[in-house]
Amino acid sequence: MDLIRPSVRKIHEYTLRQYDFEVKLNQNESPFDLPDWLKNEIVSELRDLSWNRYPGFNNQRLTEKLARHIGVAPDSILLGNGSNELLQLLVSASLEKEDTILLVTPTFLIYKQLAEIAGADILEVEFNEDWSFPVTQITEKLAEKEVRLCVLCSPNSPTGVTLDPTGLEQVAQACDGILLVDEAYFEFAETGALALQSSYPNIVVARTFSKAMGLAGLRLGYLVAEAALAGELRKAKLPYNLNIATELAACKLLEHYQVIEENIRILNAERDRVANALRGLPGVTVFPSHANFLMIETAHASGVVLNKLLEKGVLVRDISGYHPRLKNKLRLSIGTAEENEKLLAGLTEMFACGSET
Repeated sequence: MDLIRPSVRKIHEYTLRQYDFEVKLNQNESPFDLPDWLKNEIVSELRDLSWNRYPGFNNQRLTEKLARHIGVAPDSILLGNGSNELLQLLVSASLEKEDTILLVTPTFLIYKQLAEIAGADILEVEFNEDWSFPVTQITEKLAEKEVRLCVLCSPNSPTGVTLDPTGLEQVAQACDGILLVDEAYFEFAETGALALQSSYPNIVVARTFSKAMGLAGLRLGYLVAEAALAGELRKAKLPYNLNIATELAACKLLEHYQVIEENIRILNAERDRVANALRGLPGVTVFPSHANFLMIETAHASGVVLNKLLEKGVLVRDISGYHPRLKNKLRLSIGTAEENEKLLAGLTEMFACGSET
């Protein structure tokens, strides 16, 4: 297959094994679908739109609503078919072969995959032993080598840790290239990088409607960049990449944002409740999280724990193969109270008495 570039042939396809389950806690989605009254409102208005016509070229209605919602200028926003599409856009627009990208690992696997496809030189810095961001190491690497793109995921997946504003500004000061801050889980942490953009116009923020906003099935993400940088990135964006149903649903959701605010409140409370319950189990270590998931380490092989939970109908994510430091670790999405109880019951049965699995 030498018709395909070597940089593509050498990597593995991003895939996800399929399981049978009753409770889905493996992809950090919101467990809350949109309420019926809001769905009905969206569908009713969607019927009146012309499905035979292309969407508005710049999705102006959604862009303006979103700009008001997050407090930025409309021309600083790029919308995408999920934030993954926009991550791909940013990598393809900024990196040429053998340019350097800096990643803090372990983190979201897509960054490395996109960099490998681009043929970039990947510079990895590991999180500190306590899983905090290694700010000193990052700034030292940025001083030693020209880095075209530095990626920070905050809150980070799969660890849940957040980079504080002081640390973020230190990295921004040291970064001469583009500093991408992926804030897919921003709503659960409420601390972000947008406040620094006016001082550091090389900061690009990525966010998504797939997590707190509950629209994973409709695929919507967005980048926020300084207007001139956004304009250059827009040149690499495919036209008409957002369909009319997604745009309409997102607009309606922003008009009724109180629905999402309540969901966030519930999920943050459930996250803390589940974490406290798990800390009482012998053989289970729970790591602090500012997202809608928890990373845990178990005294037994994570694959065994995964399968035992599946026997109870509960699907979580075994992340042990993603990085050497993730051995025997799993990522647990936070679901509804009922779903979380099934998760806790399964783990309690395995670990409460220190029993062998």
